[in-house]
Amino acid sequence: MPVKQPVLTPPGGGKTVKSSANSSIELKVESSQSGGEYGTVLWTLRAGEEPPLHTHTREDELLYVVQGKLIARVGDARVEVGPGAYAALPRDVPHTVEVVGDQAILLVSFVPGGLERFLVPRDGEKPDPAAFGLAFP
Repeated sequence: MPVKQPVLTPPGGGKTVKSSANSSIELKVESSQSGGEYGTVLWTLRAGEEPPLHTHTREDELLYVVQGKLIARVGDARVEVGPGAYAALPRDVPHTVEVVGDQAILLVSFVPGGLERFLVPRDGEKPDPAAFGLAFP
């Protein structure tokens, strides 16, 4: 099912979760708004709070660097990237990012959607990574 209605999320308009070190993830498009096709978050990622090396078993990850610099690890490759960089990461490929400097801002989509609710859970939920198809090699 493709998107049937426009989805317009203003700056700061989506549900946001914050960490103790001021990283934050704002829900921009929930998969229920896209007929399950995709979900999107805006991730302000502080140095030291990067995700561990992981794989997605159910979805592909599309990542755009809005601000800051990162070292992207994809499989055995390590590449420094900055604003305007884009990555399309297929499922089952180990990957992570390392922030260079204080923070980076990333626009991240998952195709098909669903994983956005692992990152921005519904109130009262404590998601299990395995239930969302995340694996940590």
